Amino acid sequence: MLEKNWASIEDFATLFQYLWHRDFPMDQVSTGARRSDWTIHTGIVVRNIADLLGYMARFESGKRKDAVMRNTEQDVIALEWEWEEKWGNEIGKLESRRKLWSHDKDDRRLLQYAVFITYRPAEKIDEVCKKVLDEWKDAAWPLLLILIDVKETRKFFSGREFEDMEMFLFDKGEPTKLRSAPALPWKVPKTRWSRELK
Repeated sequence: MLEKNWASIEDFATLFQYLWHRDFPMDQVSTGARRSDWTIHTGIVVRNIADLLGYMARFESGKRKDAVMRNTEQDVIALEWEWEEKWGNEIGKLESRRKLWSHDKDDRRLLQYAVFITYRPAEKIDEVCKKVLDEWKDAAWPLLLILIDVKETRKFFSGREFEDMEMFLFDKGEPTKLRSAPALPWKVPKTRWSRELK
């Protein structure tokens, strides 16, 4: 019974939200985070989630996916993340059954789910959800879409200010919104980060 409920998509969403704020690569004074800092930060968050779930994280797995999480028998979660507003075949990579590792080399095994993390202006959320829904409609497993809302600014080195983190579940039909939270730690009310020097 536990195996079916272990590492659910909701568990991943919760862990990602909390670990995203931990060891954040910038604060209100040191705003020099670059694109590479966000790529590395996302990788660290993914590795820490895998560790908490008791899975192994494999990066650039088979040169097909940014990362996979693997239990002792097979790949169970595939992940892609994209900094650019336009993405290429990231969704296709997550949907593909090719290059899934399994201990018994059974190519009929399925992932538990996939995760796509990307950055978009808030006004494009509906457009992104439509595109993902279209690309994901024939997938054999669910997808967790994590959108970091951004706006252009000179305030931060990356040229982007993060606003909210929105999470949607795509599973045979219209997306379901799972959660929303501030993407910047110091905007999470009543936390130690919200008390940092402004």
